[in-house]
Amino acid sequence: MDCNEFKREMTSLFDADVDKALAAELKEHLLTCSACSADFYEMEEVVECLNPRYLPSAPVLLKQNIINHLSKEKQPMKNKTTRTFRLNSTIKKVAAIAAVLVAVIIAIPLLHKGNESLVGEAKAGNSLLESSIKATGLIKNMVMKLRVRTLPNDNFALVGTEYDMVEHTISKSFEKPEKWRIDKGGRVVVCDGKQQLMWIPMANGVYKGSLDAGFVEWFRILLDPESVLRKEQTGITDKTSEVRMAEKDGEIHMTVTSKAQGNFINDYSKNRSINESDNRREYVFSSQTKLIKSLKIYVLEGSKETLILETESIDYNVPISPSTFALALPKGAEVTDLAAVQNIKSETFSTISSKRAAEIIFDSMAKNRWDAVKVPFAQYNFLLMKLIKRKCSGLKVVKIGEPFKSGLYPGEYVPCEVVLRDGYTRKICLALRNDNENKVWLVDGGL
Repeated sequence: MDCNEFKREMTSLFDADVDKALAAELKEHLLTCSACSADFYEMEEVVECLNPRYLPSAPVLLKQNIINHLSKEKQPMKNKTTRTFRLNSTIKKVAAIAAVLVAVIIAIPLLHKGNESLVGEAKAGNSLLESSIKATGLIKNMVMKLRVRTLPNDNFALVGTEYDMVEHTISKSFEKPEKWRIDKGGRVVVCDGKQQLMWIPMANGVYKGSLDAGFVEWFRILLDPESVLRKEQTGITDKTSEVRMAEKDGEIHMTVTSKAQGNFINDYSKNRSINESDNRREYVFSSQTKLIKSLKIYVLEGSKETLILETESIDYNVPISPSTFALALPKGAEVTDLAAVQNIKSETFSTISSKRAAEIIFDSMAKNRWDAVKVPFAQYNFLLMKLIKRKCSGLKVVKIGEPFKSGLYPGEYVPCEVVLRDGYTRKICLALRNDNENKVWLVDGGL
């Protein structure tokens, strides 16, 4: 598609019923032509300016009169001869704007549904996010380098103000089937469009899961900038977030502040992930492309704030080697298929409380009866179990407390106090979850 064709069909991108093949051609041209991109975003800004402050509502009788009138005119219009005119460039531009005006008028109820009460910076933020969502839909791939306060060998979801910054790299291809890779050094997760594989070098273990496997937990949202933007849009619309806007040096700065999500009757999980923290997100967008240029996230604890995540670079539409989305299994690595874990069965560990499960687990550890706890440790490979056995065999149980929920964790925490074989007393919050198909309690952390 050349520039003339693009300009002739550009307004189709504002039509919800646009032909998919045409839309694909238009988006493809947008990616390669800066001049046409500028025209498109200029027209988009015109559309935004034309959005009315209040929703007009046509009376029911007026609507019915229009329908009746159109019905009467239908047959005479069919009989009239169609005439074709050639338009010069000036008239074309006017016609394009007119087409957009018609689209805006028709789309008023859709564009403003749920957003009628937004004012000031919230409304500006919502408008910016909408533009950025459209721009993000045009990108083919992305490489993001960022730093997060976490532990290199631990879960991707884990963050903590006391941890050092750890380098992460996210690579994503948006072409179907979507493929991606997240690497934090001590853990690597790769999705090849068919399945996910997670490698933990420390344990020399590979975990295999479906496309929906939760290996990267909340981190997954960073794989899809559009999801990030839509989540922010929801916060603005629901008024659960506060927004501040500023524009300078060809960049748009947007700051969003939100409260922690989840149940914090017990605050054990507070500040252990970004969603479970009071936090502030600082975005920088390109004024021209509307794409995200950078992101910083701060955890807020009273008057104290700690930078928990910051992007070092975000590159769009850059060459990515196909080998990035493949994981060569390391020599001697043990492969654990989580599909089998999801289907695991156990009458013992599915008919009891989490507290009773913890009692059985620790009693078995104390008596070195490890065969009795194969089921709850089904997610742990040989090397990890070897480490746990070395540490926990022959322990003595001092106390097992009452289970509790905290934050967004789907399972339960069971507080325990034990004396290890070396005489060291340790307080543990054993994380147990039973959100698998057969509601079997599985050890998910804490040891």
